[in-house]
Amino acid sequence: MFESNGTIEKTYVTPPEAVGAAIAAVCQEQGHHLGSVSPDGSRYELNTKRTAHSWGVAMAMTLSPGASGTDVRVDYDNVPNSPKALLDGRKNAKTVKKFLTELDAKL
Repeated sequence: MFESNGTIEKTYVTPPEAVGAAIAAVCQEQGHHLGSVSPDGSRYELNTKRTAHSWGVAMAMTLSPGASGTDVRVDYDNVPNSPKALLDGRKNAKTVKKFLTELDAKL
């Protein structure tokens, strides 16, 4: 079970299949680890890559068809077994927003 210390929601005007393909492309291009994808393509679990200032962020992205395209819910937390820090929430939110900016560029 994935624990979340934050959630960000966003809507894209493209179908879920296109959003899923863009998630996979961003992971591959940026060196993130795409852990698992549900059989129906509605949930993507990934870890962002480690950097000099971060152990990475674990994200669970849930895609659902919406009225104007695809609704994306991103639950995020520290990568399992990584040390905790006081500013993790803010740092993790910044990392997720950066990932979504990269996703925006793909779509």
